[in-house]
Amino acid sequence: MRRFPVICAALLALVMLAASSPVLADSAGRLVRRGNDSFVRGDLDGAAEYYELASVKIPESPIVEFNLGNVEYMRDDFTAARSRFEEAALKSRDLFLEAQALYNIGNCAFRQGQRQADSDLEKALEFFKESVEYYSAALEKEPGMPDAAHNLEVARLVIKDLLDAIKKQQDQMKEQQEKLREVVDSLLAVMKRQDAALGRSLDLSGSQEKGTPAWNGKVDGDRDDQTSIAGSTGEVSGMLTDLFKDQQPEQVMQAISHLDSSIVDQEGAVSDLSDRKPGDAASDQQDSLDQMKKALEKLTEGEGENEDQQQQQQDQQQQQQDQQQQQDEQQQQQKEQQDRSETAKDILDEEKKNREKRKQAAGGYRKVDKDW
Repeated sequence: MRRFPVICAALLALVMLAASSPVLADSAGRLVRRGNDSFVRGDLDGAAEYYELASVKIPESPIVEFNLGNVEYMRDDFTAARSRFEEAALKSRDLFLEAQALYNIGNCAFRQGQRQADSDLEKALEFFKESVEYYSAALEKEPGMPDAAHNLEVARLVIKDLLDAIKKQQDQMKEQQEKLREVVDSLLAVMKRQDAALGRSLDLSGSQEKGTPAWNGKVDGDRDDQTSIAGSTGEVSGMLTDLFKDQQPEQVMQAISHLDSSIVDQEGAVSDLSDRKPGDAASDQQDSLDQMKKALEKLTEGEGENEDQQQQQQDQQQQQQDQQQQQDEQQQQQKEQQDRSETAKDILDEEKKNREKRKQAAGGYRKVDKDW
């Protein structure tokens, strides 16, 4: 499982302030207070029930939506929590509450990204990028949110690590595809040998020299060659097994199964040739060749589509890296501009103090002792 830096948890303090809001009617306020008490005790079902009752009385209340979002967040239902926080942000006319809702949406997106990181890096990346957008939006509404600023930096670091992981994964896939092509080339070579052996068996089966020493010598030679072909087919099957030792896709499993069946037919052909039955051997060799063709179809299934998809993923990753670099440059420019502004302000403040000192010096006087 991937390890991520710690983010600041969703802000839940507002749940305690909800009951004192003048927006809430008295009866709704009592329901919210009961919901708050249940929430603090860890009774999430009870809290949700009271908040839902309150929402019936005040359906347009952003605070009740916010509290319901907190309940769903604590239940780890981040999709439902996001929906609640989005409603709270839309309904709120209070910039502070809206900022808190956006911040919590960012946390939900971050958690969703964590859940996807072990299975789908591309999907995880989408969620982490969403979290950055919501943390940034929260800071625009309420700049003084240290937790949002902290989480924004964490999310950006995670995105950088994730882009590296995706690049590594794509490189591994590319290497695997290259090795798979080597397997396919080896299989094609074995199939060519098997097809030639089949032709020789058919020739021997209809030969006028049947039973002669020369004919028997040719049969023995073909038997030895068929034994070698069976060994080469086993090597191809072993190459496939080693290439996908961690996890075998369905089509690879089927290809290996076809190759194993082909080997069985080849061994049957070897036995037939040992018994001087090249006609029976030809039948087994044809079955063996058919099985290898099926294996080849499985290994080359969707080959063009995979290459297009891989190129598309590489283009998408390059675009994401360019966007991340642009964001980093913009952030650096903003920081430099802020530093320049602060420096300019310090200079102006210092100049103002100096002017005040000069005024005091020019306007004041001290008595001088008369020496005449």
